[in-house]
Amino acid sequence: MRKNRLLRRFAFSLALCCATPSLSAQNMPLRVALSDAMPPMSHMENGEAQGMFREVLESLIQMTPGYRTEFHAFPWARAQWLVQNEQMDIFLTFPSRDRRKYAHFTRQAVFTMDYGNLVYRIGNPNTEKILAARSFEDLRGLVFISQDMVQWEKENVPSYIPRYTVYNPTAIMHMAFQRKTGDFFIMPVEQAIHYARMQGYSDQMAMRQVSFIPNSQVPFHIGVRKSLEGSRKLVAAIETAMQSPAFRARLRAIQQKYRGMTISEAGGAAAHAK
Repeated sequence: MRKNRLLRRFAFSLALCCATPSLSAQNMPLRVALSDAMPPMSHMENGEAQGMFREVLESLIQMTPGYRTEFHAFPWARAQWLVQNEQMDIFLTFPSRDRRKYAHFTRQAVFTMDYGNLVYRIGNPNTEKILAARSFEDLRGLVFISQDMVQWEKENVPSYIPRYTVYNPTAIMHMAFQRKTGDFFIMPVEQAIHYARMQGYSDQMAMRQVSFIPNSQVPFHIGVRKSLEGSRKLVAAIETAMQSPAFRARLRAIQQKYRGMTISEAGGAAAHAK
């Protein structure tokens, strides 16, 4: 009799264990690796990871039952290495062939970085040419302010476009708006707004969305390291949460926060964008 009771208790405990989501998933936070130098998408501020990517991931994981997160920011090469070497669990990035070797990715992008955005100074004598351009050929003779060591620009902006090369986004802003050295640069809306506000150039900046820049849409997917226990189930749960109306509404609100701009804030940038 006593033996039967013990067997029943054991069977009940085993069933409960199997029916309940992984305790490690519930009690151990998912460690998210972000870049420390990609504002406003992802950066380090007061010793903590901050930015749009954190807000998106935080909202999404909150809608994925049984999981919680902790966020860390590193130089991007190190962030990827930490995921690959099991010291971090999740990152948000383009699902390249190399990254797919060590991480499972969501089928759908959670965010798309749009580089199809020409940024220029209000009052630039070549404004009409920028607004009328339907291809890079139409921008011949204009000076493109580029950032050194950015491979995407080398691959997607034709070599016949003259370049004035600087070393970081802050220098790009100074060249465009203070020294008036070049005619335009290419930068996603969120980053252009961020750097212009930081440097005090918002009232001088205008932007134009264009469709002729190759490879301008860069999808960012959520990647979970393959060696994490239950990684495929976690990806499936995240994909389910991504489809929920609540998350979609939250994502729109976050995007508006980082992309939102009035004409008074950005010197007519919204009016010039088309």
